[in-house]
Amino acid sequence: MKTILLTISILLHSLVPSISVNKQDGPGEVIYRVHSIYIYNFIKEIQWPDTYNNNNIVIGVLGSPEMEAELKKMAAARTTSSRKITIKQFKSVAEVDKTCHILYLATEHSDGLSTVLQKVKGSSMLVITNKDGAAKFGSLINFVSEGGKPRFEMNLSAFEKSHLKYTQQLKTVAITVN
Repeated sequence: MKTILLTISILLHSLVPSISVNKQDGPGEVIYRVHSIYIYNFIKEIQWPDTYNNNNIVIGVLGSPEMEAELKKMAAARTTSSRKITIKQFKSVAEVDKTCHILYLATEHSDGLSTVLQKVKGSSMLVITNKDGAAKFGSLINFVSEGGKPRFEMNLSAFEKSHLKYTQQLKTVAITVN
C-alpha cells in the first residue's frame, strides 16, 4: 500500500508540470484536471462507513461547471472497486443534500462552507474546498498551492467527526491541519 501511494504521489507531482507545459487549455482547465485526479485518488485512499458502500460513488459539485465537466470525464473513464462514479451538480448551497460521498465546493461558494457543514452534519461526506484557510474552518480537504505546485490540506479533527477513515499514506502526503 505504501508503494501505491508513493507512486500516486510521484505521479501527481510529476504530472502537474507536464500538464502545465503541454496544455492547450487555459490555466483554469489544467487545475480542474489536476483536482479531478486528486479526487479520484482520494476515493481509493478513504474508507466510508459500511452504510455508504452499497452503491455508486457520488461526487457533488457546488458551482463550477468546469470542475463538473472534468469530473464527468474522469467518471466516464474510471471506476473504483467495481463501483461506478457519478457526478451530481448543485447550483446553490440550498440544493446541497446528504446524498453524496464527496462534495466539492467551488471557490465562489466557499463562503457558504459553514452552511454546507450544518446541512451535512452527521453524514460521512468528504467536503473538499479550494480556498485558502478553508481547512481551518471545517473542510476535510482543501486544495492549496505550495511553491507553485498543487497540494492539499487535511483537517484531521473534521475527519474524525465525519467517521471517514483515511490511509496513513494519504496523511503523509497532506498538509495536516487540526
